[in-house]
Amino acid sequence: MQLINILDIKPFMQLLFQSNTLDKYQFVSATIQTDMTYSLDGHINHNFFTEEDISTHELTEATYLPWFLAKEKVFLLIKGKTTPTQLKVVLRASQEDTASILNSTKSSLNPNDIDGLFINIAFQENKLNVICGISYKIFTLDKNLEDEFSTSIVTLFKSNNIACE
Repeated sequence: MQLINILDIKPFMQLLFQSNTLDKYQFVSATIQTDMTYSLDGHINHNFFTEEDISTHELTEATYLPWFLAKEKVFLLIKGKTTPTQLKVVLRASQEDTASILNSTKSSLNPNDIDGLFINIAFQENKLNVICGISYKIFTLDKNLEDEFSTSIVTLFKSNNIACE
């Protein structure tokens, strides 16, 4: 796990909610505290979608809603004059992206060893942190994948002019 401290919150929030940079990620969950607490579960309700929607958005095999379909709804809960007191959003890399990152490392792991690569975005007390984490299906001491994933996220942020450390 690696903690990334976001130094300038507004550009990051624009990246998260108003750009397509993170659209390929899956929306796992969110907790938002404003005047009340909202808890959002990103599991897809396949019965809600038409067959055309499922085909168009490639939802047939998906467990979680793609971020590009969820972000507008999440944004509606936080926008306004008053900043939320707390926000937590969890995104997950697709299986294809997980396999791609795994192939770019010198890791001894294979895709079946990985449950998911996660980006945990946490805003609280006017501080914004991103925690990159991996859920393994096995025990391993191999940290190559964690290092590569965290580095790729930091590179993504910096290439989008997000100040972080």
